[in-house]
Amino acid sequence: MKPAAASFVALAKEDLAVARRLLAVHPRHSAFALEQAAEKLLKSVLTTEGISFSAGHHQLGRLAELLPAEHLWRADLMAFDSYTSFATATRYPRPGGGMPEEPPREVLEAGLKEVSALVSEIEDWCREKDD
Repeated sequence: MKPAAASFVALAKEDLAVARRLLAVHPRHSAFALEQAAEKLLKSVLTTEGISFSAGHHQLGRLAELLPAEHLWRADLMAFDSYTSFATATRYPRPGGGMPEEPPREVLEAGLKEVSALVSEIEDWCREKDD
């Protein structure tokens, strides 16, 4: 596996662990860690495929659109777009200065399940693709 892809997968696993730990006490921060895990998993696939992307690009749907339409992981990774807003909307004051809303626990739990379910499969795919 390419070193960068391996690093993205390892960091995604760390972000998922952080998201799980923060879920009960700091759901907004859990949401951000979930978004980061999804983003890094997506970037591991792009890296393995040799598809260039901007390091500062965080729109998950747009990143997934860089994959060919028939790509094995495209549909699953496109679904991660629903976590894009967690990068900012949960971490900064709302317009007018109010506190951001906390994402519902059930949304975060479903997201953790969805992203976690793909980690090992994508990790194996990255490893096999690079052999």
